[in-house]
Amino acid sequence: MKPKRPLGKQGFALAVATVTTALSYLIAEAVGPIPVVIGVVRSPTIVAPAWYLASIAFPFGLLVAEALIDFREKGFNVRGLTISFVLLFMALITCARYLFPLPLSGHGLVVTFFLLHELQQRREGRNWKLAVGSLVLVQAAVMKLIFWRDPASLLVGVGFGTISWSVEQLLIIAGSVRRKK
Repeated sequence: MKPKRPLGKQGFALAVATVTTALSYLIAEAVGPIPVVIGVVRSPTIVAPAWYLASIAFPFGLLVAEALIDFREKGFNVRGLTISFVLLFMALITCARYLFPLPLSGHGLVVTFFLLHELQQRREGRNWKLAVGSLVLVQAAVMKLIFWRDPASLLVGVGFGTISWSVEQLLIIAGSVRRKK
């Protein structure tokens, strides 16, 4: 009898992203029609399709998987928790739009961070992850720019995604400095 082969990092990441996307889609379907926010105004007639809402869950799920892998490999320190900290930071930014009138695309935020993170980190599976992230960004851009005519939220999301990536880089530098002391 052959020993069971472990799932591996790529298989684990793919499984987490697939489950995250499926759950996101099911939740979007269960919640029902979700009005599109154009700028800071909720549209009375345009709703976001469940597939569109769920599409961001795949790159997000990949980030969650990487956060779990990092924690397992690097432990309870800055190096092991960097992605987790940034995911929390992005969650706070996303919640801020409920307190302040902020045109913010969650897709722009998450995908921009995801793409910059993958470009810089050079992890295994980088090419297919970049392809997936690029497709989600193109899909979000088409929806935001062509169908919903909402460039402001996409650009603000891209800006905050870039800021989130900068926070990640600062945490990586802080972890490196601490390690050398």
